[in-house]
Amino acid sequence: RKAADDDDAFGGFHGTEFMVDKEVNLIKPIVDSLVNLSSEDESRTIRTKSFLRSCRLFLPVLDALGVAFKPAKADVSGNVERLAKKEEEFENLFDILLDEKKSNAFAANTSCSKGLLWLKRFLEFVVVLVSKLAENRETETKEAASIAYAEKLKPFHGWVSSSAFSVVLQFPPARKGFVENLGGETVLETDGKELVEKFGPVLKRIDDFLTKEDLNDPSKV
Repeated sequence: RKAADDDDAFGGFHGTEFMVDKEVNLIKPIVDSLVNLSSEDESRTIRTKSFLRSCRLFLPVLDALGVAFKPAKADVSGNVERLAKKEEEFENLFDILLDEKKSNAFAANTSCSKGLLWLKRFLEFVVVLVSKLAENRETETKEAASIAYAEKLKPFHGWVSSSAFSVVLQFPPARKGFVENLGGETVLETDGKELVEKFGPVLKRIDDFLTKEDLNDPSKV
């Protein structure tokens, strides 16, 4: 399900800070999960189960952004579970999409190809958000989220989706509360930067594959 499917929901939420145990580090589990993400051979294929396990670990980060981002979390979760239906059949993530191309099923909005495309875009949004916050302690969540949205999601949103998301961007938690819920400034500056350095290239490999296979649909929704 694409982000636009949640347009009506976007406007109905108002931001509140998601409080977690102060000892929790929401970023390190994602970083740790990346160890077995790729095969060791030259193909460096992305293992389906490992990738989806890492993706699920992003959900608490979206929770920490408050209820205004609940539709975004639902979108990410829905696309993860859509791909998970194929994880037993396809050990390599990209084989799922190649199989859809053979059967000409890739163009459907319910396809795994579209699911991975939008999952990638939302995860890129989170990675840029974390990157901007980690770079400068003076950067507020709202500013970082706006930059991430402009770079990774807005180019693919039509007027309705863009207007809906602009409402979401008005209600992120303050930096202090959000960073504390991630684990604190030190966590952000260490594990956060490691997340960007290690997961960013994974998303780039997915993007390159989608482009190579003509699955990187630029259509606005």
